[in-house]
Amino acid sequence: MLLIGLDAASSFSNFGYAIGHYRKGLVEIEQAGLLDTLAHAGSIIDTVLAPSLRAAKRALIAIDAPLGWPANLSRELSKHQAGQAFAVEKDAFFQRATDQFVRQIIGKKPLEVGADKIARAAHSALAVLDELRIKCEKPIPLAWDLNFTGVAAIEIYPGGTLKARALPDTGYKKPEQLATRQQIAASLTKDLQGIERYVNGAADIFDACICLSAAKDFLEGRTIAPREPILAKKEGWIWIREPGSAID
Repeated sequence: MLLIGLDAASSFSNFGYAIGHYRKGLVEIEQAGLLDTLAHAGSIIDTVLAPSLRAAKRALIAIDAPLGWPANLSRELSKHQAGQAFAVEKDAFFQRATDQFVRQIIGKKPLEVGADKIARAAHSALAVLDELRIKCEKPIPLAWDLNFTGVAAIEIYPGGTLKARALPDTGYKKPEQLATRQQIAASLTKDLQGIERYVNGAADIFDACICLSAAKDFLEGRTIAPREPILAKKEGWIWIREPGSAID
């Protein structure tokens, strides 16, 4: 089964991608890199990602970016007038239900799409996802359980994926933090064959590879489903595994 990991960023020079194949409980990384400039991004989408998805009978895209905005934010802004206060307190205004859930479960707070520059990365992610739909000629809906058909996408959070495994979830993205990336890669080898090839490169590429591990968790039913599916389909949902689960 084809897996694609996307570590979204507002600039394509920091937008990582990874392609892997899930077979018999293992993800084999085929290639990974950066979308780079806008022109190069078009080339990667046209010549690598879209053809792979078009040929795949079944595929999962795991995206590190919010794929929706807080319901309270949407509702309040639609009726807001300049100078007025909001009736909703700040956390409920700027955070999605999934953000609050992830913080409750693993003690790590995702960036707030309603209040942080991550919104620009989210905008880029949604644009790339739509471009893939057009180029591969498939609808690519969001998946809500592991029994999806065709090509689907999920939202994931590499920091949460790592923390749920009791692995370092910060302090690994700078060039001088190579030893930490090597530690993470060594722990994920049973999940991701070939991840060691990307410890020396850009952190965005490394995170795109971790997206593939999160996709594996989803496919194996290890991730936590939303308690309020209707709200999750409005706001988006971060799929992370149960904290403390053993790495197979």
